Amino acid sequence: MLSVYDFSTGDHAVMLSDQTRLDAFHQAITNQVKEGMVVAEIGTGTGILSAFAASKPKAPICAIEFYEKSAELAERMFKAAHFDQVKVMRGKSYDLTLDPQPEILITETIGALGPEENIVEICYDFKKRHPKLASIIPSKIRVCAEPIRSNNLVGWEQNFYDCFNCASFGPFDYKTLQPELEKSWTHQVRYDSITDAEKVGDSIVLVEYVLGETELATFTKEIDLTNLKEADALHIYFEAVLDQDVLISTHYSLPETHWRHAYVARPPQGNKVSISYSTGDVVFRPSWKV
Repeated sequence: MLSVYDFSTGDHAVMLSDQTRLDAFHQAITNQVKEGMVVAEIGTGTGILSAFAASKPKAPICAIEFYEKSAELAERMFKAAHFDQVKVMRGKSYDLTLDPQPEILITETIGALGPEENIVEICYDFKKRHPKLASIIPSKIRVCAEPIRSNNLVGWEQNFYDCFNCASFGPFDYKTLQPELEKSWTHQVRYDSITDAEKVGDSIVLVEYVLGETELATFTKEIDLTNLKEADALHIYFEAVLDQDVLISTHYSLPETHWRHAYVARPPQGNKVSISYSTGDVVFRPSWKV
């Protein structure tokens, strides 16, 4: 049998150390989960978000977790904390129908740019099969783009080429691949800390998902930078609406999260870029046009 990657304690350490993420979810859960509500969480991990909900007395909670090791850790945590109202259910949410039906769903199946962990499809399927579901945390995810200028990009680009060139020896020279490497640099979404970035154009909403109502995450959007010669990259970020006054955003101007900052570097002759994502994919795909 083929093994399936299971999130390690190292993966969970990164997410649990993201205080911005935890504080936002804690506030939204505190605001929305009321005593006696039936709660479900998809992708409970080690159980932290269900634990926030379990602080409300008598609230029955179903914590769904696909990865076996994570489910075991969550069960140990709930048992040690005496959160007896939390039941861990192993498997995919697609295969589980809950009884009693939940009134509220919590999920942090958010990818680096929003939809890559299938949060859109997961929430749509779950709500369709659980009609008593009244709210979802988060309720919406927007993916946005903003033309920027960042002095750091020059150094990062050179570091990228140096990773190949430092392995060259004799006639085996990676400069042979320089044209392909240059194209690769600008045709992939990259993740770094771009806190030095300057806005040089208006932000654009690439797509907005209403979780539970939007069926598929697939989209394509073209952005014209022809009149923004000073832009050397396009910053891509998401905004997750957790509650009326609670938002998580990966915009470079806000506290950095474990999702980091995403950008697409602009090629010398690039004026238009098409950003696309397809349901079930794990990456966004940029394509530049002169």
